[in-house]
Amino acid sequence: MNEKKRIELTRLQGGIAIASFSAGVAIAAVCLFFVPPPGEITNSAISIVSELLVLCGAILGVKASFDAKLNKMEAELHQKLDKNE
Repeated sequence: MNEKKRIELTRLQGGIAIASFSAGVAIAAVCLFFVPPPGEITNSAISIVSELLVLCGAILGVKASFDAKLNKMEAELHQKLDKNE
């Protein structure tokens, strides 16, 4: 994968993670302050917020795992190329 595609993928993953986190916080704030009775968050809102936060964590975890494996593969490839020279 070339560098340009990797940067685009990283930006996309980061954008989705930020959007899901922001949506979760927004839903929680709306339910807490604007939906009657004020100060109480319903179970459905809590489940939606938790699912959005899990999505955010999963996206960031997949990104970190992908980056680590890609770096390991590049290091092994460089090591083999250096050994052959």
